[in-house]
Amino acid sequence: MFMDQNSIKVENVYAKVSSKRNVVLIITDDQDIELGSMNYMPKVSKLLKEKGTEFRSGFVSTPICCPSRSSILTGMYVHNHNVHTNNHNCSGEEWSNHVPPGWDYWIGLVKNSKFYNYTVNLNGNRVKYGAEYEKDYFTDLVTNHSVKFIMDHFSTHNDKPFFIVISYPAPHGPEDPAPQYAELFEDIDSHRTDSWNYAPNPDKQWLLQRTGKMEPVHVAFTDLLHRRRMQTLQSVDDGVHLIFSTLRDHNYLSSTYAFYTSDHGYHLGQFGLIKGKNMPYEFDIRVPFFIRGPGVMKKFSVREPVLNIDIAPTLISIAGGSVPSYMDGRNLLELLALKKAVSHGKNVSSSSLTPWRDTILIERGKMPKLRKIRDRWLNQKERYGKEMRLNDACSKPEWQHPCTGSQCNTVMFSVSNEHLRCGDVQQFTFRRHEEFNLRPAVEINDNLRRRKEKGNLTNPDRAACSVQQMNCFLHSIDHWKTPPLWPDEYGQFCFCQNSNNNTYWCLRTINDIENFLYCEFVTEFVSYYDLNDDPHQLHNTVYSLEMNTLEQLSERLRLLRECQGSECERFSSSIWEQHVMQATTATTTTATLQS
Repeated sequence: MFMDQNSIKVENVYAKVSSKRNVVLIITDDQDIELGSMNYMPKVSKLLKEKGTEFRSGFVSTPICCPSRSSILTGMYVHNHNVHTNNHNCSGEEWSNHVPPGWDYWIGLVKNSKFYNYTVNLNGNRVKYGAEYEKDYFTDLVTNHSVKFIMDHFSTHNDKPFFIVISYPAPHGPEDPAPQYAELFEDIDSHRTDSWNYAPNPDKQWLLQRTGKMEPVHVAFTDLLHRRRMQTLQSVDDGVHLIFSTLRDHNYLSSTYAFYTSDHGYHLGQFGLIKGKNMPYEFDIRVPFFIRGPGVMKKFSVREPVLNIDIAPTLISIAGGSVPSYMDGRNLLELLALKKAVSHGKNVSSSSLTPWRDTILIERGKMPKLRKIRDRWLNQKERYGKEMRLNDACSKPEWQHPCTGSQCNTVMFSVSNEHLRCGDVQQFTFRRHEEFNLRPAVEINDNLRRRKEKGNLTNPDRAACSVQQMNCFLHSIDHWKTPPLWPDEYGQFCFCQNSNNNTYWCLRTINDIENFLYCEFVTEFVSYYDLNDDPHQLHNTVYSLEMNTLEQLSERLRLLRECQGSECERFSSSIWEQHVMQATTATTTTATLQS
């Protein structure tokens, strides 16, 4: 297997992939890693974490459903496959009856996630389901169809390998748990991380500058939503266990590569944001990421950053195909081969394999042309620097008031009388006005005519819960149809969870020395978080960077924002500057020869 004691051929470290290798890809929806979801999935943990390898730095390049899933399918960054949102190109009517070429068996949900009363596309035919748990619960339906496929394959095509994608709806909304799990996790609070309800944040992007602490009703909502999310994952835990049992019973398990991941993470109260995704922080971009199979080390963890764009190249490699040059990701088996060689004391420095990346691109939205980073940084420092310095100074211990509970401190003078009359204080009554909505201004124009409105008019409550250029939601007692329900006494509330200017491009770097997130926003805002010192990304320390460091980060980010194919891996490497110099030299040489 090895060339000699000190050098290796990395491609020989893992067992050669035969034509009989099966692949199972399991994807959950909205499953976090930062809020502790894997702590409540013992069966998945045993089957994949203990029996395989965990990528501790597993990320998605874009924390939005359809863009992330498009990256899984194509092995490309969003700026190359151009699915930027969850709009019509990802959820259009044309998908409801479509069966992509190459699939022998296809079942897909029509429209967005539901656990009951939904319609599926079963091999091109629409099939409706109702509200009975035993027959209709969607998570179990996915499991049962997966098990049936494996059993049918064993009966009819046992001599051929198979590939199966199992995409669970949980823990995506409406977060309906199976009835037997509706009583679990009553006092769960693992979502209350250090960044939970940490607000306001004047040092962060526009949206978080305007997001304050949660109201009591919001706190109750995050607690209940987290509980429901963990309850829905219990059926996923059961389903994965049943699928693996079926693989074992049919002698497939030892020859099967199994992957487990999510399309993105989630936040519940982090930085005051009640719920959602879309943020560049760990809670939204970091996901569960496991692999087990032939030659994969057990109970092993990998620190190097991996991405959803690495899944497609890995699957193609397992199948014995050639990875297309347009793919931005890389075969994960190469990383596992390197780690296995190192764990066995082998020297991989002389191998032909390129060292694994230390940096990945996180992006959301289309790329505009921005001013030079120096100008953006100076402008931001002028706007935010003084306020931040004042806040930092006032938070120091020497400026804190010495009073504690049940303690008096003389500030100006003291009196012995119980009552004190002050002639300059007038009595007044403070009361809250009734809530009302201001009607927007209307242009006076005799040529304007009222537009004919088609379809159903917007619910008045939902109309009130609408802010231009923002994504808002209205939560009420009618939202959840299954226990545990939203208490009537809490009523309904509106919250705006995202904005159009929450568009960004980030570098996420992890190596032996550095562990940081550097972001540039479409608003020209810049941020930097050192996760070695600040793992929950509470403090933006971009003002502590030297200008030359800032310019290097911005240049590397620019290169990754524009990269295609193998360029992406070169600019993600720790020696990215050498690649830039080599490319520049090659371009100069070509220009000289042409002249």
